[in-house]
Amino acid sequence: MKTAKILATLVFALCFAMTSAWAAGETKDSKIVTDQNIKETKIIRLDVLGGISPAEVTVKPGTTVVWVNNSRSQLELKFEGKQVTLACKSPVHFLIDEDGSFISDRIPQDSVASLCFVEKGEFNYVLRKSPTGSGISQLRENIKEFKGKVIVQ
Repeated sequence: MKTAKILATLVFALCFAMTSAWAAGETKDSKIVTDQNIKETKIIRLDVLGGISPAEVTVKPGTTVVWVNNSRSQLELKFEGKQVTLACKSPVHFLIDEDGSFISDRIPQDSVASLCFVEKGEFNYVLRKSPTGSGISQLRENIKEFKGKVIVQ
């Protein structure tokens, strides 16, 4: 049942992202472009106990990477080094920060986040559990971090 729910969410998110991408054009003040050349989709599974699988993927420009949260916690992805500043329409659980880079929103348990990569390069990211408390309770959570990489060629 859990797998069916994740797959249904994934299919919905991808259909929504592709429909929105084809329906809208690039705007001058936006870092999101029309995606008329979707190459493929890569799925990465996330778990705060087991890590990232696969931890590294190599894709072509126009590929949508979908991260599936298989853990029982909210997760966050943070790009380190080279930032994603250009993406196809309708990223899921990603926002644009004040510097114009895509940052992950909290990814709920049993949910997905997706981002279509347009720019070539190596995009390193860190997966971590979203903080749930404050102060000392947060320090006791034994937050693990895992590193992943998306290579766009």
